[in-house]
Amino acid sequence: MSLKLLRNCVLLDPEARDPEPGSLLLEGERIASRMKNGESPPDDAERVDLGGCQIAPGFVDLHHHGSSIFAAPTGLGAALARDSATLLQHGTTAFLPTTVATPAAELAAHVEALGAALDAQSLPGARALGIHLEGPWINAGAAGAQPPEGIRDFEPREAEELLAAASGSLRMVTLAPELPGATGLLSLLARRDVVAALGHSSATPEQVDEAVEAGASHVTHLFNAMGGMHQRAPGLAGAALSDDRLSCDLICDGAHVAPSWVRVAARIKAERLLLITDRLDPEGVAAGFGSGELRSDGVALRLADGQLAGSCVTMALAAHNAVEFGAMTQLEAIAACTLRPARLLGLEAEIGSLRPGARADLAVLDAGGAVAQTWLGGQCVHQPGV
Repeated sequence: MSLKLLRNCVLLDPEARDPEPGSLLLEGERIASRMKNGESPPDDAERVDLGGCQIAPGFVDLHHHGSSIFAAPTGLGAALARDSATLLQHGTTAFLPTTVATPAAELAAHVEALGAALDAQSLPGARALGIHLEGPWINAGAAGAQPPEGIRDFEPREAEELLAAASGSLRMVTLAPELPGATGLLSLLARRDVVAALGHSSATPEQVDEAVEAGASHVTHLFNAMGGMHQRAPGLAGAALSDDRLSCDLICDGAHVAPSWVRVAARIKAERLLLITDRLDPEGVAAGFGSGELRSDGVALRLADGQLAGSCVTMALAAHNAVEFGAMTQLEAIAACTLRPARLLGLEAEIGSLRPGARADLAVLDAGGAVAQTWLGGQCVHQPGV
């Protein structure tokens, strides 16, 4: 296999204490080793000078709607391919295409088309790691911008049918644990090794505790689409912050969550806090997905009444924001976008790190944190201006 030496760079290793100048040796699609300055690389390694840029694992986005939620099943493969290619521009090399709540027949067709597209393994850019089902088993009173006609109670037969339609690609389900039948759903997801995430919920701490005992391990977009916190009624957000058994993800765009709350979450959850985009990429800013017309202000997308519907943020910008907000160090922010989401999916040996043997999926960042290059499987696949 061919060797490449990515030299003259700063390694942003999410498992290290500090950024470190050095080089990264690649062998084929994998990372062979990290090298300190002064170490002699193999003579036959191709030298690639990164001009002092920083190099991190490729970003992993667990909550990405993209353009696929606006596509009919017949056009979903093409939409997913567009999302896959676009994500490389932002340093994201792996993602979970994420659904919204839709009526049963429509959702089944969407999941089946997604499963077929993922099974074909023909995406041109970032790898789709599986499907994130956001709803339909959520609380209508905490729906956010989710289409109300798609929200319903859990029904075991529908869940089995969706699992079959996904062709083994279902990796995460966001659900409200207070709904009738939620315990059965959590049991089913645990048996199928699917991450159960709590969200779009008005659950009490007691209901959250019962859900964790039944297999829930994560919380979707902390603070958003969940009941508020009160000193005697902490709700899902308060329960999530206080329970070390739960990891949480958060939309770090400055619109969905105030910077002060990002700081609070980072200090409390520490390594259990992940960053996501909840990104929407409609064909036009007037496009809708069942809840009404969407309008973009450049930071987030909103319904006509101003209600938040999704974000315009990228993973690279989310990491930058976390540092700018004073919530995380640079390496903590990188970990929240790489290693931590990979760990939640059980893929930390494969992606999300700079460990020897991991895939050489990488984001090269300039001094301002902008993406200068994206590498996928040991190949530079995106470089602005080239």
